[in-house]
Amino acid sequence: MKEKNKPSANAFPFAEVLTVAPFRHLWFGQIASQLALNTLLFVLGIRVYETTGSNTAVSVLFMVYGIAALLFGVAGGTIVDKLDKRVVLVTCDFTRAFIVIGLYVFSQNIIVVYLFTFVNAVITQFYVPAEAPTIPRFVPARYLVMANSLFSFTYFTSLAAGSILAGPFLRLFGPVGVFFSLSVLFIIAGINVWFIPNETSTKVIIARLKAMQADYIIKRVLANIKAGIDYALKEKALREALMLLAGTQVILAILGTLGPGFADRVLEIDIRDASLIITGPVVTGIILGALWLGYAGSKLSVRWLINRGIISAGLILIAISIFVRLNRISYLAEFLDEGVLLVIILLLFFFLGVANSLLDVPANSILQRSAEGDMRGRVYGMLTAAVGGIGVMPVILGGLLADTIGVGKVILIMGSIILGYGLYRIRYNGKININ
Repeated sequence: MKEKNKPSANAFPFAEVLTVAPFRHLWFGQIASQLALNTLLFVLGIRVYETTGSNTAVSVLFMVYGIAALLFGVAGGTIVDKLDKRVVLVTCDFTRAFIVIGLYVFSQNIIVVYLFTFVNAVITQFYVPAEAPTIPRFVPARYLVMANSLFSFTYFTSLAAGSILAGPFLRLFGPVGVFFSLSVLFIIAGINVWFIPNETSTKVIIARLKAMQADYIIKRVLANIKAGIDYALKEKALREALMLLAGTQVILAILGTLGPGFADRVLEIDIRDASLIITGPVVTGIILGALWLGYAGSKLSVRWLINRGIISAGLILIAISIFVRLNRISYLAEFLDEGVLLVIILLLFFFLGVANSLLDVPANSILQRSAEGDMRGRVYGMLTAAVGGIGVMPVILGGLLADTIGVGKVILIMGSIILGYGLYRIRYNGKININ
């Protein structure tokens, strides 16, 4: 008799792991949940800008999300370890479906939008550590690599798709329909994970909850943070990888907050097209750059890739700011019509994505090679906390400066700082062994 849920040995690898029904439900749930989550944040950014006309207001939205990751990122994983992960996933998905409806109802009240966004972000800190760790429970060991590979691919693809589709979703469904469609996606995710087997009985969960005390959670969280920091401080290459990864994510977050204002005030186009004009080319550049690195990157020095990535990113941001300035000079603007400027900006953002991949891929490789065993998860937790905590100030400052001195000048400042750091690395930091 054929074993239940046993994959066919002759099937295409990914098709094999998808014959495992619990994993298939988890994967479908991941697709719907991640697409809804990532689209929602950028939809809210556009809606907040439509309501306020302020880059600062958009940056506060991203800041609220980052603070939730900082405060509950590590604690969420500690608490979830004591719970049935299926129950956590189902509860999170259905709760977020109701929150999205609430966001529509109160979309004109910015304070309430921030509050709902914070709650949604907190829920996500419990959802993420409950998702991937469930895979080994029902996927045969020989298919774990396939399952995790498919899960990782879906995670990053949905992140890209969500950021790109925010504007088209608003245009297609309108300000009312977009929130209801995202709520439906969360419900679909909840229905899928509903069919995952329970991890443990209700009685055991209740007993664990009763035994779980606040001081235990705090001690576990602080111990994990301390262990991660101590581990990262031991090796210079690991510290540098963390700094580079945090820096690239903060830069992308700043660009995300400036996107609606850039579309409105610089390109003078519909702000619903901001995700396509700005995020789309950047994400495409990151993906194609990563694919190229997978093919030819092993032939190049990690130091060479990172240094070129930093220098290129700085120069490209400066070039974007220069074209923004040229477009405002009347006697030059006639040679630089809207169509030409749009094509140039698209190309520059695409190459900015490629430059980002020259940083991100090698830095991730350094981190994964340097961090061993369960410390790798703690180090990535530190990365999330750093982006949510340290990254808050640059994101807020970027929004404030954009409203004060203009988006173009903020991009020029960013580019100059990045270029200066790249030149400093080449001149003074060339002897660090990160190969």
